[in-house]
Amino acid sequence: MRNPYELGYAGSASVATRSGLLAKVSGLLAFSMAFTAAGAVVGARYPGLGFAAMIGVLILSFVVSLARNVSGLNLVLLYTLTTLMGVALGGIIELYLAAGAGVIVLQAAGTTGVLTLGLSAYALTTKSNLASWGSKLFIPLLGLIAASVVGIFVHATILEIVIGLGGAILFSFYLVYEINQARFVENTLGNAILVSVGIYLSIINIFLSLLRLFTALDSRN
Repeated sequence: MRNPYELGYAGSASVATRSGLLAKVSGLLAFSMAFTAAGAVVGARYPGLGFAAMIGVLILSFVVSLARNVSGLNLVLLYTLTTLMGVALGGIIELYLAAGAGVIVLQAAGTTGVLTLGLSAYALTTKSNLASWGSKLFIPLLGLIAASVVGIFVHATILEIVIGLGGAILFSFYLVYEINQARFVENTLGNAILVSVGIYLSIINIFLSLLRLFTALDSRN
């Protein structure tokens, strides 16, 4: 899930400002993925930790926004969040592998990679400031959450397809929004951390949504 963060805008940011923030975000995301990989190793070995790890991610996704300007703590929270997400993902992927569904994991990962590259290219090249998307996407997010809650009690393939497809589309829009904002917000570490968290969670949610979608489609065959 994703929390809408309040960012400080710089208006028409200079090339240097945009490059500086994008460089920070790129570095933070690279380290975040490394921590996620380390967490995934733990999660694959102890899949029972997945639920607690996901709860931790939900809590930290809000806490990091409050502590974004607290030097040192903001980075600790970011990398703790991404490590816990890795633990949760490791458990999920291990279950798929144990069930002989590794192909579905590869399909979801590959599709996520292609979407991320394509959407990132658009977000970085469009001349528009997509700041208004934040509030507009929040209502569909609430709808997706409601549908996911229903999906816990109603096990229907068509519902799984709708949730998976809807999630993939919604978080694709979120990814474009987050990357686009890296071009217009103030070049501060706090903003870089919030943008990085948003991009990171969008990518992870795209992957999880596609995993759900491809699993549901596979069950129909």
